[in-house]
Amino acid sequence: MTSPRMAEATARGRYYRRPGSDTADLISVTNVLSVGCAKPALVPWAAKIAAEYAIEHQGALMARSRTDRDGAVKAIKEQVTVARDKAADLGSRIHALAEAHALGTTLATEDGDDEAEKYVAQYRRFLDDFDIDLDKHVEATELTVASPAKGVAGTLDQMLWLPLDGYLEGESVRRLPDGERALWVVDTKTSATRPATSVYGEYALQLTALRWMSEMWLPDGTIERFPSERIKGAAVLNLRRSSYELIPVPTGPAERAAFDGCLTLAKWMHSTGHDINGGEYRPVGPSGKAKPKRTTTRKAA
Repeated sequence: MTSPRMAEATARGRYYRRPGSDTADLISVTNVLSVGCAKPALVPWAAKIAAEYAIEHQGALMARSRTDRDGAVKAIKEQVTVARDKAADLGSRIHALAEAHALGTTLATEDGDDEAEKYVAQYRRFLDDFDIDLDKHVEATELTVASPAKGVAGTLDQMLWLPLDGYLEGESVRRLPDGERALWVVDTKTSATRPATSVYGEYALQLTALRWMSEMWLPDGTIERFPSERIKGAAVLNLRRSSYELIPVPTGPAERAAFDGCLTLAKWMHSTGHDINGGEYRPVGPSGKAKPKRTTTRKAA
């Protein structure tokens, strides 16, 4: 899975380096949400992946466990990472192919494109259904945006002119009259298992953060003001093998406050290593003095 432009992987997740800066000190939106939002579906999913692998390979695993129990357990546990990386790679490829289509360019064929093409076909169907002219109605793709004052950055998938008015709480979105269009931020999500109607609450926070950024970074390194006031709506575009759904989400004051809370938490967790064994917290003895740190020596394999 590739990283967005100007993003860097760190020990505490993805951070962005602002053009002209020497350090990557802007935490990514997805990094913020990985800290601030619980993912209750993750544990059942991991258990399902491990259980399915164990059942499908029970004979070989039973035989291996007689002489290498730890190795058999490790082989089962590794399947969660394999499945996650496979899904991430497929999602990245679908995004790349969809972006190429939106920009009118082509990419060299890769292994697995037959599977990715099923999702891209649904993306093309979405464009047709909403009468999107690639030359007129695609404002931007894979655009990096940031709010340096807040210390956060991210990359939005698409800014599209849709024939729809903005999000209305508790109501259907209205179609605009007489060929009018409004600017929307659209984030594409892919899954091989979840229905096209499924949306996690954090999606609204992700789109909220991206919609209300203060600046955008162009491919040539130029920094310009991000026109957040022009954006009327935000939506998730769920792509599946044989279907798609466009799902508007709210990005109002409540969502902005919720994301800011997650941002504060993520910064605190990362600031002094609170996310790693409590950072500098140390046990004390009866005197009140901190006990010396213990060093662990591992035996060579």
